[in-house]
Amino acid sequence: MSLAPFNPRKPAFAVRAFDDGPLRARPPEEIRYGTGKCALGPVLVASSEEGIVTIMIRGEAASLVPELRQRFPKANLIRDEKACRVAVAKVIAYVALPAGRFKLALDIRGTEFQQRVWQEVRKIPFGKTSTYSKIAEAIGAPKAMRAVASSCSRNWFSFAVPCHRVLHSQNADLAHRDRQGSIQYKWAAYEARLLAKRGRPDPTPAG
Repeated sequence: MSLAPFNPRKPAFAVRAFDDGPLRARPPEEIRYGTGKCALGPVLVASSEEGIVTIMIRGEAASLVPELRQRFPKANLIRDEKACRVAVAKVIAYVALPAGRFKLALDIRGTEFQQRVWQEVRKIPFGKTSTYSKIAEAIGAPKAMRAVASSCSRNWFSFAVPCHRVLHSQNADLAHRDRQGSIQYKWAAYEARLLAKRGRPDPTPAG
């Protein structure tokens, strides 16, 4: 399944706060989620009726649900491990080898600018990296490097939208940054190790 095209008639959801509308007009949105453990730690996958709304990988499982509540403060969050089992399994398998396109539909919510950034980021193949300046140029906003970096930091789709592949410099010392504890560089270094074992970059886009 592919990512649904951005619909300009839908409200531009802000990452920091979602407006679900007055309850008298419509009930809260239902979001179902399941959990598991991938190669990089505990993972949570949450879905709406339109697709996956969040993929979170964290160091501690206890932080997953509180962060999901913060992300969707007005939604009705339902833990449904059975219904989410397939999605969780596919995410775990993808993190184990994040090559090619992520197959499940994503319900990506963000401003129009964020949508453009994330769509461009999804074109970066496994085994490749880009920079904030290159992404800014690709979306036609060459001076918006800080806004691109901010959009990448607000990405809630771990690996499915591989913002960890967007670095300050493509000549970054991944091993050194990995030791410093940055999740972005830790994940980029993790992919570099996978690539070394696999032997070649992936010629196809990530998503």
